[in-house]
Amino acid sequence: MNISVELLQAKNGDNTLKLNEYFVHSKYNPIKEAEQLVDRQYTLHHTHIIFGYGCGYIVEALLKRRAFEETIIVVDPLFNNQTLELKHQAPNLFAFNSTVIPIFELYINEIAANTRVSFKTICTPNYDKVFPNEYKGLLKKIVDIQYKNRTNDYTLIRYAKDWQRNFIENLRNLNEDSSIEELHRQYNCPVVVASGGPSLTKQIPLLKKYRNNMILISAGSTTNSLISNNIEPDYVVTIDGGEPNYNHFKQLNLRNAEIIYGLQNHYKVRESFSQRGYIIGTESFDKLSMYLETEFNIEFPTLEYGGSVAHAAFNIAHYISSGEIALIGQDLAYTDDLTHAANNKHARKIDEAFIKEREAFQVEGYYGEPVWTNPVFQSMKLDFEALITVKKPDEPFFNCTEGGVKINGFEQITLEDFLMKFSNNEEVTKVKRNNIGLNLDTHKSLKQLLLNLDELKEKLDKGITLLKSIESLKGYDNKSLKKFNSVEKSVNKLLDKIPMEPMTNIITIDILNNYLPVENESDNEAYMRANRQTKALYTQLQEAAIYTESCIKKVLENSEV
Repeated sequence: MNISVELLQAKNGDNTLKLNEYFVHSKYNPIKEAEQLVDRQYTLHHTHIIFGYGCGYIVEALLKRRAFEETIIVVDPLFNNQTLELKHQAPNLFAFNSTVIPIFELYINEIAANTRVSFKTICTPNYDKVFPNEYKGLLKKIVDIQYKNRTNDYTLIRYAKDWQRNFIENLRNLNEDSSIEELHRQYNCPVVVASGGPSLTKQIPLLKKYRNNMILISAGSTTNSLISNNIEPDYVVTIDGGEPNYNHFKQLNLRNAEIIYGLQNHYKVRESFSQRGYIIGTESFDKLSMYLETEFNIEFPTLEYGGSVAHAAFNIAHYISSGEIALIGQDLAYTDDLTHAANNKHARKIDEAFIKEREAFQVEGYYGEPVWTNPVFQSMKLDFEALITVKKPDEPFFNCTEGGVKINGFEQITLEDFLMKFSNNEEVTKVKRNNIGLNLDTHKSLKQLLLNLDELKEKLDKGITLLKSIESLKGYDNKSLKKFNSVEKSVNKLLDKIPMEPMTNIITIDILNNYLPVENESDNEAYMRANRQTKALYTQLQEAAIYTESCIKKVLENSEV
């Protein structure tokens, strides 16, 4: 697209810019215009995303106005060919051309992690008229990122206790199960990753026909649909920690399928598998991984999970095989107006009420037709696209769903074409794992954790008492502060020894969001705010410690029965 770019002089002598027939700054006083715009738009503790740099007046005004060096991100299509260049340099100021828009989430989650969903978008006047598609694309990306981050935060809060309990309970499995590392590149054959979308039903005959010519991985609850059709997968990937996930498995008795799971997976799911299993690393829980490494000298490979068990299964497929990978049942849409494949416990027909309830909307489908999807499915689609953008797999991968949404970046072929082309009718022999588990003394480690938790609770009690005394003084008290600093060092040291990250993550979200400084805060106000913040932190850490203690005691009691 050819854009006419004219640098002109405003009435007050400053430069102004005209793109095609549109002025993007005032013809009279562009600096004053920018300052007025920023006064209206600036929002405390938000990441500000500016579409259109122009002459840089809005960036200049925002740099002067921001109170806490909030992140500023500039996106300008005219940066693409260096028609315009960024003149400003400042902390937390980032500039991108429009090629970043399709993968915007990869950058914003890195440079604006603390704001999560607090984004303020400012469009330089008339840039949206000159670059309408780019602006719409950016706005859509921002909404998608906000939805995804909000969903992730909600998931963290909802499942924190489940994940904490599951991690403690699953430590017992370290005695028998092995690391996923044992399967690394053990196969050189096609792998089919089955998810439970409505289109899975029509693939069942092909799965039966070619069952011995591939490795079949089931993503979570999809296992029910496969088993009901007398198809037992080779591996079942399961990472969900909630009770609904356990309900999918509690009636199953899988004799040959092997479980691949994370330690945050619901601990009772393991009971449905006769064979020993494989453990994958705890993605997003670095401190849990550090605990395992420090306490047991084990380091499970951490594979990108993405937003769902299907993403985890896709990455595991690439990890265990150097062959081609196919996705099936990955509709991410209500194909044929159905929610799931037949025999899935949640399968139902959709109607107008359902569409409204799920905030459904239409997107491009597998065959180019419009299909109904929802924000959760859309987030999962974006995750798939991000996974192959960040690190494109070495082996060919295909979307053989034959229904649902179109996942950009995936080659689309039919499942039959995939299996005919890559299986060569050769039988695949499943790898026989050794029968040696990790054989770790988790009982001893759990007892040590109880001692550490007792000490942590004692230090937290002492810290809260000191904070209350400091608060009553309503000012600085060096003696009390010195005592508290000593307690704080002990608390931080103990937290490094206790695997409590699922609980501490949600505490961090609360503390970071609910105790933000106000503009023009006095030293004393800042001091008292920090005091309240720390007291809330210690109180919530106490509750987390008590809950973790109860989980450990339950495991120890059951092991002694």
